[in-house]
Amino acid sequence: MRMFLAAATAMLATQLHAGDIVHVSPDDVGPESIVYWQGEYVGTLEGEDGEEVLAAQVVARRNDNYELVLYRGGLPGHGWDPDSGTRRLSATLSEGRLAFEGDDYTYQVENGTIQVGHEERGSLGALERTFRTSPTLGLGAPEGAVVLFDGTDVDQWRDGATITDDGLLAQGARTAKEYGDIFVHVEYMLPFWDHSGRANSGIYIQDRYEVQILDSFGHGRGSSEDGALYRERAPDVNVTLPPYHWQTFDILFRAPRFDDDGNKTENVRISVIHNGVLIHDNVELKGGTGWGGRKEEVPREHLYLQQHRGPGLFRNVWLIEDPDDWPEVVRERVFD
Repeated sequence: MRMFLAAATAMLATQLHAGDIVHVSPDDVGPESIVYWQGEYVGTLEGEDGEEVLAAQVVARRNDNYELVLYRGGLPGHGWDPDSGTRRLSATLSEGRLAFEGDDYTYQVENGTIQVGHEERGSLGALERTFRTSPTLGLGAPEGAVVLFDGTDVDQWRDGATITDDGLLAQGARTAKEYGDIFVHVEYMLPFWDHSGRANSGIYIQDRYEVQILDSFGHGRGSSEDGALYRERAPDVNVTLPPYHWQTFDILFRAPRFDDDGNKTENVRISVIHNGVLIHDNVELKGGTGWGGRKEEVPREHLYLQQHRGPGLFRNVWLIEDPDDWPEVVRERVFD
């Protein structure tokens, strides 16, 4: 199994992509909404040495404050080289106008674009509003999979699991059965909170090993941010999408091994694909993460969608208990 994990994730590292980029206009809400301004933008500008690709994330903070995060070469997981770093500018929405300035450059957000200008060179071009979609979004459960939630019932869950009026699974659900090795597919959506802190949940495998769920759009890569192995390891890249976007985690988990006397002989191994991007590649965990780390490790245990600071919503949740089946199942949706 260890050899399989290493080979599978090495193959993923070279073949995964970040999903299609589609240019759209934010016409579903008006400029009075903070969501109207928040989003991702990409375009080609006239640089000092010729044309260059620039990407941006407009990130809503509190009290009509915004941050502009700039990425050279493309968006995180889609063209941006982390070694090139980022640039951050702040602004406050004023009289329906959102503009950022810094180092002789101006960035005017309007009508689904960011108009970029320079004090001496004038207009440099525009970045277009884009919506990224995970390549595994909507991935159907294959034959033989355990369908944990498809919108019809919560028979696979316990501890008061509930379905919303929209047919979604509310956070705070724990599986009725216990599991060992699994591949699990989870789709989730978080709201934006203007005054109460960032929406927060988590996927607890075996009630011990947390893949963090947090509104980390435009934030850094910390070990408590979205996609982190909570307080143990930051994701290789932060590919979190804005609030109100459906996002995906595809997780390959190898449970700890024990001998006949109950002594642990091998640690957990885990690989995590976030929105189609491999962010943890066959990582070894010596024990549980966060509060889950206080529990003694076991061969099998429940899967838990954490009740924290929500409301986090889930859909299309399923798992495969034999990871050897996984690459064939998802190849067409994940690989180029």
